[in-house]
Amino acid sequence: MVKLIASLFLLAVVAQAYGDFKCSLAVPEITKDWVDMKDACIKGMRHQIQEEINASYQYLAMGAYFSRDTVNRPGFAEHFFKAAKEEREHGSKLVEYLSMRGQLTEGVSDLINVPTVAKQEWTDGAAALSDALDLEIKVTKSIRKLIQTCEGKPYNHYHLVDYLTGVYLEEQLHGQRELAGKLTTLKKMMDTNGELGEFLFDKTL
Repeated sequence: MVKLIASLFLLAVVAQAYGDFKCSLAVPEITKDWVDMKDACIKGMRHQIQEEINASYQYLAMGAYFSRDTVNRPGFAEHFFKAAKEEREHGSKLVEYLSMRGQLTEGVSDLINVPTVAKQEWTDGAAALSDALDLEIKVTKSIRKLIQTCEGKPYNHYHLVDYLTGVYLEEQLHGQRELAGKLTTLKKMMDTNGELGEFLFDKTL
């Protein structure tokens, strides 16, 4: 730890003395024929990345709400924190894909905008799961629109479309079904047992 702190301090001193570190090597001239993604598909991918980040932030807000000592639903909190992590990972994988296809060499600063979370409180667990299902439906529709954009004429991005369909869309559809099932079960338990039903359901998450 001491060595790490000393190294960081030395780096800070050098940076202050010499200014910003910038690579002085010229970019070699190589063919760009392999960079073949078209503007509409790239724009759609950047939009989808933002959608995934927006969903992640909303799930974080849900997890934080159910973590409050005045709410105290640890099962719901863990479920939503896990969902937030998954959405963030989805966004990261799309960023990695764009990089793999030779994108992100410029215009990276506006790739992700920090979203404003519109809703931060819920009347009960059923309301939160209902919002989560709506959120997943929105993300799924966005992915489908992206697939349609990237497989359209005159250029079909076969590899990306296969990736989005086989990985992202598959996970979205399973996730929607799982959330719908959870919501149905919770509503039945609450109809029969009220808040006790929610308390017991929370233990199963």
